[in-house]
Order: sequence, then structure tokens, then C-alpha cells
Amino acid sequence: MRRLFIVSRDSLTLANYLRAWFAADVDVIVDRRQGERRQRGVYGGSERRRGDRRSRPHVDKEVKLTSYALVILPD
Repeated sequence: MRRLFIVSRDSLTLANYLRAWFAADVDVIVDRRQGERRQRGVYGGSERRRGDRRSRPHVDKEVKLTSYALVILPD
């Protein structure tokens, strides 16, 4: 089981603290995304993608609300 902390880009101090506290037990990454990249109606065509490709949309919400999210990934 892999444990992963995703930390808001505005919380670099928290990310460094978590890295030091958990050392090698947990991976800590800073969220690089800046929101939705798609722009609707730019080319006048229909949307090519069918829905959101992110498999855990609740993680985005949690990072926005609390500055971090803990995700547990199966082996």
C-alpha cells in the first residue's frame, strides 16, 4: 500500500514539514495543477473529452479546503 500526501501549491511549508515528519514512509507531492485547463467554446466545436479524467475528484476538493489530501493507493 502506497500513501501519498498531495499538498496545495500555497502550502510549501506544510509539504516540507510532512516530508521531514514521515521521511520515507509517505510520499509528499505539491499539486502543480492550476484548475481546469479546458476552455469551452474556444474553437466553436463540441467537447472532445467525455467527462473528467481525474479518478478521484474528491481529492481536488479536499486539497482546496484543507491544503492537503492523503491518498492511499493499492500495490
